[in-house]
Amino acid sequence: MTDALEDRTRPADAAADAAPDAETASDAQPAPDAATESAAEPATEPEPEQPHSPSRRFTRAKVVGALAAMLVTAITATAVLQWISAAQAEDARAGLESERALRLEVSGAASAFSRALLSYDYQNLQITRSTLAAQATGDFLTTYDAAFGGAMAQVIVKLKATSQATVREVYLADVDEATAHAIVVVDQQVNTSEAIRSVKDSHLKISLVKEKGTWKIHDVTVLGAASEDQYNLNGDDKKKD
Repeated sequence: MTDALEDRTRPADAAADAAPDAETASDAQPAPDAATESAAEPATEPEPEQPHSPSRRFTRAKVVGALAAMLVTAITATAVLQWISAAQAEDARAGLESERALRLEVSGAASAFSRALLSYDYQNLQITRSTLAAQATGDFLTTYDAAFGGAMAQVIVKLKATSQATVREVYLADVDEATAHAIVVVDQQVNTSEAIRSVKDSHLKISLVKEKGTWKIHDVTVLGAASEDQYNLNGDDKKKD
């Protein structure tokens, strides 16, 4: 009987002994890898954006708007620069025209005075003096009367002298709105009852001032001439260089 019980219990024991082996085998079986499961699942790709989708239209509108704003800014900046350049050019041109007009006024006054100073007619010396008086200022007339009045005027009348002056060049320096200086180059021919005298390149140094909007001669200095030729009517020719 004991043997029978042992026989009955052995399968149970064997089953019991085998059960741990089964559990061990179950435990030893590897768990599925997460990376493997992830790789096994198909990847979900983003759906392509449709060409006419609202987001695409919005982005395109922003780009177009930015480009338009940049274009407007560039055009505006260019217009401003052109306006500034034109204004500067106009100011420069106006300045040059004003300076040119000023120098022409001074040159004209110096030229007219030099011509009047060295041109005269013995028959009416008073006309020459009156012309110079209108063009000069300060004590010039006193200096002129001392040089050409009195004895000199009597000689001019005695020789029946006439003089014609031609202005060749006018050189200006230190010209501003109130004062100026000039060098005037003049040719002069003097005819008398005894001779003909030609003076080339007489240089006059002239100082001018502006009074009541008109340029007046303030001072004159004769610097000399390049050459002088004289032809005597009695046949005795002389030349002075």
